[in-house]
Amino acid sequence: MERLKIFYRNVFCIVLLMSSCNQQPKLYKKEFNETGSKKYAKQFIEGLHGSYYQGSPEEHFLIHEAGVLDSTLSDVYREMGASRVKRGINTEAMKKYAKAVELDPESWQGYRGYLYLYFYRDYDNAIKDFDELDVLTPNFVDYPQSENIDFMRGIAYMMKKDYLKAQEYFKKFFEHESKSGDLRYIESRAFMYHGITYFEMGDFENALEKFDLGIKNNKNADLFYWKAKTLKKLHSNPSDIKRLLQTSKELLAQGYNSRRPYVEEFYQTYIEDIEKLNSSI
Repeated sequence: MERLKIFYRNVFCIVLLMSSCNQQPKLYKKEFNETGSKKYAKQFIEGLHGSYYQGSPEEHFLIHEAGVLDSTLSDVYREMGASRVKRGINTEAMKKYAKAVELDPESWQGYRGYLYLYFYRDYDNAIKDFDELDVLTPNFVDYPQSENIDFMRGIAYMMKKDYLKAQEYFKKFFEHESKSGDLRYIESRAFMYHGITYFEMGDFENALEKFDLGIKNNKNADLFYWKAKTLKKLHSNPSDIKRLLQTSKELLAQGYNSRRPYVEEFYQTYIEDIEKLNSSI
Protein backbone atom coordinates (compact mmCIF):
# COMPACT_ATOMS: atom_id res chain seq x y z
CA MET A 1 0.00 0.00 0.00
CA GLU A 2 2.82 2.39 0.92
CA ARG A 3 4.59 1.58 -2.33
CA LEU A 4 1.39 2.37 -4.27
CA LYS A 5 1.15 5.79 -2.58
CA ILE A 6 4.76 6.57 -3.49
CA PHE A 7 4.11 5.49 -7.10
CA TYR A 8 1.04 7.75 -7.53
CA ARG A 9 2.84 10.65 -5.83
CA ASN A 10 5.76 10.36 -8.27
CA VAL A 11 3.39 10.14 -11.26
CA PHE A 12 1.60 13.28 -10.03
CA CYS A 13 4.90 15.17 -9.73
CA ILE A 14 5.96 14.15 -13.24
CA VAL A 15 2.62 15.24 -14.73
CA LEU A 16 2.80 18.54 -12.85
CA LEU A 17 6.36 19.17 -14.07
CA MET A 18 5.48 18.39 -17.69
CA SER A 19 2.46 20.65 -17.48
CA SER A 20 4.49 23.56 -16.14
CA CYS A 21 7.10 23.14 -18.90
CA ASN A 22 4.45 23.53 -21.58
CA GLN A 23 3.24 26.85 -20.20
CA GLN A 24 4.83 30.12 -21.39
CA PRO A 25 6.32 31.90 -18.35
CA LYS A 26 4.82 35.30 -17.62
CA LEU A 27 7.62 37.75 -16.93
CA TYR A 28 7.08 40.86 -14.86
CA LYS A 29 6.87 43.97 -16.99
CA LYS A 30 6.17 47.46 -15.66
CA GLU A 31 3.98 49.63 -17.85
CA PHE A 32 4.61 53.40 -17.95
CA ASN A 33 2.61 56.22 -19.42
CA GLU A 34 4.21 58.30 -22.20
CA THR A 35 5.69 60.84 -19.79
CA GLY A 36 7.22 58.14 -17.62
CA SER A 37 8.60 56.24 -20.60
CA LYS A 38 10.37 59.33 -21.96
CA LYS A 39 11.72 60.18 -18.52
CA TYR A 40 13.21 56.75 -17.88
CA ALA A 41 14.55 56.40 -21.43
CA LYS A 42 16.49 59.62 -20.93
CA GLN A 43 17.78 58.38 -17.58
CA PHE A 44 19.00 55.17 -19.23
CA ILE A 45 21.03 57.20 -21.76
CA GLU A 46 22.37 59.63 -19.16
CA GLY A 47 23.46 56.68 -17.02
CA LEU A 48 25.73 55.34 -19.77
CA HIS A 49 28.43 57.96 -19.50
CA GLY A 50 31.22 57.09 -17.10
CA SER A 51 29.51 53.86 -16.07
CA TYR A 52 29.80 51.48 -19.01
CA TYR A 53 32.49 50.84 -21.61
CA GLN A 54 31.34 52.14 -24.99
CA GLY A 55 30.22 49.24 -27.16
CA SER A 56 29.99 46.78 -24.26
CA PRO A 57 27.01 44.39 -23.90
CA GLU A 58 25.94 46.26 -20.77
CA GLU A 59 25.87 49.57 -22.64
CA HIS A 60 23.96 48.06 -25.54
CA PHE A 61 21.41 46.58 -23.14
CA LEU A 62 20.67 50.01 -21.64
CA ILE A 63 20.51 51.66 -25.08
CA HIS A 64 18.08 48.96 -26.25
CA GLU A 65 15.88 49.43 -23.19
CA ALA A 66 15.89 53.20 -23.72
CA GLY A 67 14.78 52.65 -27.32
CA VAL A 68 11.96 50.37 -26.20
CA LEU A 69 10.75 53.04 -23.78
CA ASP A 70 11.04 55.91 -26.27
CA SER A 71 11.71 55.20 -29.95
CA THR A 72 11.70 58.94 -30.71
CA LEU A 73 14.72 59.72 -28.51
CA SER A 74 17.50 60.74 -30.93
CA ASP A 75 20.23 60.05 -28.34
CA VAL A 76 19.47 56.32 -28.62
CA TYR A 77 20.53 56.21 -32.27
CA ARG A 78 23.46 58.55 -31.72
CA GLU A 79 24.81 56.27 -28.98
CA MET A 80 24.33 53.23 -31.20
CA GLY A 81 26.32 54.99 -33.91
CA ALA A 82 29.18 56.24 -31.72
CA SER A 83 30.67 52.85 -30.85
CA ARG A 84 30.30 51.66 -34.45
CA VAL A 85 32.17 54.68 -35.79
CA LYS A 86 35.15 53.95 -33.56
CA ARG A 87 35.19 50.31 -34.64
CA GLY A 88 35.00 51.07 -38.34
CA ILE A 89 31.50 49.64 -38.86
CA ASN A 90 30.79 52.44 -41.28
CA THR A 91 27.51 51.51 -42.94
CA GLU A 92 25.75 50.68 -39.68
CA ALA A 93 27.18 53.76 -37.96
CA MET A 94 25.88 56.19 -40.56
CA LYS A 95 22.45 54.52 -40.62
CA LYS A 96 22.18 55.20 -36.88
CA TYR A 97 23.32 58.80 -37.30
CA ALA A 98 20.87 59.30 -40.15
CA LYS A 99 18.04 58.31 -37.79
CA ALA A 100 19.39 60.60 -35.05
CA VAL A 101 19.52 63.51 -37.53
CA GLU A 102 15.99 62.73 -38.72
CA LEU A 103 14.68 62.95 -35.15
CA ASP A 104 16.76 65.93 -33.97
CA PRO A 105 18.73 67.70 -36.73
CA GLU A 106 19.78 70.63 -34.56
CA SER A 107 21.58 68.30 -32.16
CA TRP A 108 23.11 65.81 -34.58
CA GLN A 109 23.38 67.14 -38.13
CA GLY A 110 26.56 69.06 -37.35
CA TYR A 111 27.99 66.04 -35.56
CA ARG A 112 27.31 63.89 -38.60
CA GLY A 113 29.08 66.53 -40.69
CA TYR A 114 32.04 66.24 -38.32
CA LEU A 115 32.12 62.48 -38.98
CA TYR A 116 31.89 62.96 -42.73
CA LEU A 117 34.82 65.38 -42.54
CA TYR A 118 37.25 63.67 -40.18
CA PHE A 119 36.36 59.98 -40.37
CA TYR A 120 35.14 59.49 -43.93
CA ARG A 121 36.81 62.36 -45.85
CA ASP A 122 33.46 62.97 -47.54
CA TYR A 123 33.83 66.73 -47.93
CA ASP A 124 30.70 67.36 -50.00
CA ASN A 125 28.39 65.67 -47.49
CA ALA A 126 30.20 67.39 -44.62
CA ILE A 127 29.62 70.80 -46.20
CA LYS A 128 25.99 69.89 -46.92
CA ASP A 129 25.37 69.01 -43.26
CA PHE A 130 27.11 72.17 -42.02
CA ASP A 131 25.17 74.39 -44.44
CA GLU A 132 21.82 72.81 -43.53
CA LEU A 133 22.57 73.19 -39.83
CA ASP A 134 23.32 76.86 -40.42
CA VAL A 135 19.84 77.31 -41.88
CA LEU A 136 18.32 75.69 -38.78
CA THR A 137 20.29 77.98 -36.43
CA PRO A 138 20.44 81.43 -38.06
CA ASN A 139 22.61 84.17 -36.51
CA PHE A 140 24.39 81.59 -34.39
CA VAL A 141 27.81 79.94 -34.70
CA ASP A 142 27.44 76.20 -34.12
CA TYR A 143 30.11 74.05 -32.45
CA PRO A 144 29.47 70.40 -33.37
CA GLN A 145 31.78 68.19 -31.31
CA SER A 146 33.15 71.45 -29.82
CA GLU A 147 34.53 72.66 -33.17
CA ASN A 148 33.57 75.90 -34.88
CA ILE A 149 31.43 75.07 -37.91
CA ASP A 150 33.16 77.69 -40.10
CA PHE A 151 36.55 76.20 -39.25
CA MET A 152 35.36 72.77 -40.36
CA ARG A 153 33.86 74.17 -43.55
CA GLY A 154 37.20 75.83 -44.23
CA ILE A 155 38.96 72.48 -43.84
CA ALA A 156 36.47 70.75 -46.15
CA TYR A 157 36.96 73.34 -48.89
CA MET A 158 40.74 73.25 -48.38
CA MET A 159 40.75 69.47 -48.91
CA LYS A 160 38.63 69.98 -52.04
CA LYS A 161 41.40 72.37 -53.18
CA ASP A 162 38.92 75.25 -53.30
CA TYR A 163 41.37 77.50 -51.48
CA LEU A 164 39.54 80.80 -51.99
CA LYS A 165 36.36 79.37 -50.46
CA ALA A 166 38.41 77.85 -47.63
CA GLN A 167 39.98 81.25 -46.90
CA GLU A 168 36.53 82.79 -46.77
CA TYR A 169 35.50 80.45 -43.95
CA PHE A 170 38.85 80.62 -42.13
CA LYS A 171 38.50 84.41 -42.05
CA LYS A 172 34.99 84.10 -40.60
CA PHE A 173 36.38 81.69 -38.02
CA PHE A 174 39.19 84.04 -36.97
CA GLU A 175 36.86 87.05 -36.82
CA HIS A 176 34.54 85.21 -34.45
CA GLU A 177 37.22 83.58 -32.30
CA SER A 178 39.24 86.82 -32.02
CA LYS A 179 36.45 88.66 -30.23
CA SER A 180 38.05 87.75 -26.89
CA GLY A 181 41.20 89.55 -28.05
CA ASP A 182 43.46 86.63 -27.15
CA LEU A 183 44.69 84.51 -30.06
CA ARG A 184 46.44 82.10 -27.70
CA TYR A 185 43.16 80.26 -27.25
CA ILE A 186 43.00 79.45 -30.97
CA GLU A 187 44.58 76.09 -31.71
CA SER A 188 47.61 75.86 -33.95
CA ARG A 189 45.80 73.92 -36.69
CA ALA A 190 43.78 76.99 -37.59
CA PHE A 191 46.87 79.09 -38.32
CA MET A 192 48.48 76.19 -40.17
CA TYR A 193 45.49 75.43 -42.41
CA HIS A 194 44.93 79.09 -43.18
CA GLY A 195 48.58 79.40 -44.15
CA ILE A 196 48.47 76.21 -46.23
CA THR A 197 45.70 77.62 -48.45
CA TYR A 198 48.04 80.49 -49.39
CA PHE A 199 51.02 78.15 -49.75
CA GLU A 200 49.13 75.90 -52.16
CA MET A 201 48.18 78.95 -54.22
CA GLY A 202 51.83 80.04 -54.42
CA ASP A 203 51.29 83.11 -52.21
CA PHE A 204 54.25 82.37 -49.93
CA GLU A 205 54.39 85.81 -48.29
CA ASN A 206 50.84 85.52 -46.96
CA ALA A 207 51.45 81.91 -46.01
CA LEU A 208 54.50 82.95 -43.99
CA GLU A 209 52.46 85.63 -42.24
CA LYS A 210 49.88 83.06 -41.08
CA PHE A 211 52.54 80.58 -39.91
CA ASP A 212 54.39 83.32 -38.00
CA LEU A 213 51.16 84.43 -36.32
CA GLY A 214 50.54 80.83 -35.26
CA ILE A 215 54.07 80.42 -33.88
CA LYS A 216 53.71 83.67 -31.95
CA ASN A 217 50.58 82.42 -30.21
CA ASN A 218 50.88 78.63 -30.16
CA LYS A 219 54.22 76.93 -30.80
CA ASN A 220 53.75 73.64 -32.61
CA ALA A 221 55.92 71.27 -34.67
CA ASP A 222 53.61 71.60 -37.69
CA LEU A 223 53.90 75.37 -37.82
CA PHE A 224 57.70 75.32 -37.71
CA TYR A 225 57.74 72.66 -40.43
CA TRP A 226 55.46 74.68 -42.70
CA LYS A 227 57.38 77.87 -42.05
CA ALA A 228 60.57 76.05 -43.09
CA LYS A 229 58.86 74.80 -46.27
CA THR A 230 57.74 78.34 -47.06
CA LEU A 231 61.17 79.86 -46.45
CA LYS A 232 62.66 77.29 -48.82
CA LYS A 233 60.24 78.45 -51.51
CA LEU A 234 61.34 82.03 -50.78
CA HIS A 235 65.01 80.98 -51.11
CA SER A 236 65.87 82.04 -47.57
CA ASN A 237 69.08 81.31 -45.69
CA PRO A 238 69.52 77.49 -45.46
CA SER A 239 70.84 77.79 -41.88
CA ASP A 240 67.63 79.52 -40.79
CA ILE A 241 65.55 76.80 -42.40
CA LYS A 242 67.55 74.03 -40.72
CA ARG A 243 67.12 75.70 -37.31
CA LEU A 244 63.37 75.77 -37.83
CA LEU A 245 63.36 72.10 -38.75
CA GLN A 246 65.41 71.23 -35.67
CA THR A 247 62.85 73.05 -33.52
CA SER A 248 60.04 71.24 -35.32
CA LYS A 249 61.76 67.91 -34.66
CA GLU A 250 62.18 68.67 -30.95
CA LEU A 251 58.55 69.78 -30.55
CA LEU A 252 57.37 66.67 -32.39
CA ALA A 253 59.34 64.47 -29.98
CA GLN A 254 57.64 66.25 -27.07
CA GLY A 255 54.18 65.67 -28.53
CA TYR A 256 53.52 69.26 -29.61
CA ASN A 257 51.94 68.48 -32.96
CA SER A 258 48.48 68.11 -34.44
CA ARG A 259 47.06 64.60 -34.11
CA ARG A 260 43.68 62.96 -33.71
CA PRO A 261 42.45 59.70 -32.14
CA TYR A 262 41.16 56.97 -34.48
CA VAL A 263 42.11 58.76 -37.73
CA GLU A 264 45.02 60.70 -39.18
CA GLU A 265 44.92 64.47 -38.90
CA PHE A 266 44.89 66.56 -42.07
CA TYR A 267 48.46 67.52 -43.02
CA GLN A 268 49.81 65.68 -39.98
CA THR A 269 53.57 66.14 -39.66
CA TYR A 270 55.81 63.10 -39.23
CA ILE A 271 59.52 62.84 -38.49
CA GLU A 272 60.04 61.51 -42.03
CA ASP A 273 58.62 64.77 -43.44
CA ILE A 274 61.03 66.85 -41.41
CA GLU A 275 64.03 64.72 -42.30
CA LYS A 276 63.14 64.68 -46.00
CA LEU A 277 62.87 68.48 -46.11
CA ASN A 278 66.07 68.86 -44.12
CA SER A 279 68.01 66.62 -46.52
CA SER A 280 66.76 68.64 -49.50
CA ILE A 281 68.35 71.88 -48.25
